[in-house]
Amino acid sequence: MEIAKVVKKVVSTVKNHVFEGYSMLLVQPLSMDFKACGSEVLCIDLVGAGQDEIVMIMKEGSGVNDLMGLKEAPSDAAIVGIVDHIVINDKKIFDKSSSEKA
Repeated sequence: MEIAKVVKKVVSTVKNHVFEGYSMLLVQPLSMDFKACGSEVLCIDLVGAGQDEIVMIMKEGSGVNDLMGLKEAPSDAAIVGIVDHIVINDKKIFDKSSSEKA
């Protein structure tokens, strides 16, 4: 699992039937100092994340299939959580309620 920031909503008028009812979001993986880390990733949103939110993503196709309750979904990444806060070594480095790094 990784942390990432939602950067864009992806709209598709035609998509695989297993994605019906789910939003598709483009996220930017982040390092623990909140700098961009790697390429943006297209994710199925399983939790209702919004623009600019810090989220937890899973980039394992079989794990995404398990979460969706399917044997085979044509996806390899999903948003599985919205981050409220991050604490490292007893120091809060992120707090969603303040919308900025602590």
